[in-house]
Amino acid sequence: MQSRFSIFGHPLHPMLITLPIGLFSWALVADIVYLLTDRDMTWYDISYWTGIAAVVTALVAALPGFGDYVTMALRSDGRGIATLHMLLNLSVVALFVVGAILQYDEGATSGASLTAVVVLHLVGVGLLALSGWLGGELSYRHHLAIIPDDAEQERAEHARHELRPEARPRS
Repeated sequence: MQSRFSIFGHPLHPMLITLPIGLFSWALVADIVYLLTDRDMTWYDISYWTGIAAVVTALVAALPGFGDYVTMALRSDGRGIATLHMLLNLSVVALFVVGAILQYDEGATSGASLTAVVVLHLVGVGLLALSGWLGGELSYRHHLAIIPDDAEQERAEHARHELRPEARPRS
């Protein structure tokens, strides 16, 4: 099924996710470099501001993703995967928000707070990897947000994702 949130048929969500993925990952790299460089504050600041940028861009990418969720995924056989994908992404955002709160005003330059930030970022990037795998499943196995090759394939995809008793949202 084709995404309604697209430009010239190309879905917005996959285009927008590249930035937060890179930023979340880079925040973790900056944490590691901070630890390896005898706590050079430049890397602490890079981690902090990159984490904030990752959260902001993730929320922007979530908008068309949520639109795809309510217009396509809830009607498909990939509904459960799509829900888990969304929940994992929201969890990543929450972990990085907590990390940013701990890092605010140099509050996590050492000790247990620093350990907590690194663990939050590490777990967040791990969950992000799992969520990305699930996003691939939605596209490649469940054919959500794809551009059908021809009209016959498009009809087949629409028929595949028609509301069936097991795919209906529970009220």
